[in-house]
Amino acid sequence: MQAARVRQPVGVYKAFERGSEGEALFRQVTSDLSIEEREYFSFCFYDKEEGIRHWLYNDKKILKQLKNLPQEFSFEVKFYPTTPTTIVDDHARYYVFLQLRRDILTGRLPATADTHALHGSFVVEMTIKCIKCYFFF
Repeated sequence: MQAARVRQPVGVYKAFERGSEGEALFRQVTSDLSIEEREYFSFCFYDKEEGIRHWLYNDKKILKQLKNLPQEFSFEVKFYPTTPTTIVDDHARYYVFLQLRRDILTGRLPATADTHALHGSFVVEMTIKCIKCYFFF
């Protein structure tokens, strides 16, 4: 069975054993990333000829959805929570933060000055949590 190449939220690629349906691959990746709150995330793949992003359906066979495209996926946030602070899982919150940051910086998600200020507060919150984890655990 051919391995699926997945771009993780930190930007690195990792190979995973590909199951016939998306759910098996999704469970492998979320387990590898220690994500418990999985409902915000999904895989997408890009049709480079058309320049279109497609979301992978976990309940359907992977090969039928790809239609001769390479088995290369991006693990991304599909649904942003209304307030990211409601996410209980630290890993999920961190990966949502990374995606939110990337989407604002690339212009995929337009933001007002207020949104940038709120995003800055999330950066400070994540930084403080990381420092506490590093020094006290």
